Amino acid sequence: MKETEQQRLSKPAQPMPIMRKGTQVSVYMGAGWEKGAVTESRKDMCVVRLNRGNNRTRTCHDARNIKIHPTP
Repeated sequence: MKETEQQRLSKPAQPMPIMRKGTQVSVYMGAGWEKGAVTESRKDMCVVRLNRGNNRTRTCHDARNIKIHPTP
């Protein structure tokens, strides 16, 4: 069964994984998931450039708000 957003956010905070620049990810924006690519990653935060929208850069500080896409 798929986990709901409320179940996902009710879990304790998780440490941010360090990702390579260019890794394809999805970032939770409040109204849904937006796709983008990692531009900077450290153990405490990750900066993602989104594929669409006016404000195209997002910073994530919690691993619950980011999903890594599997490589094909």
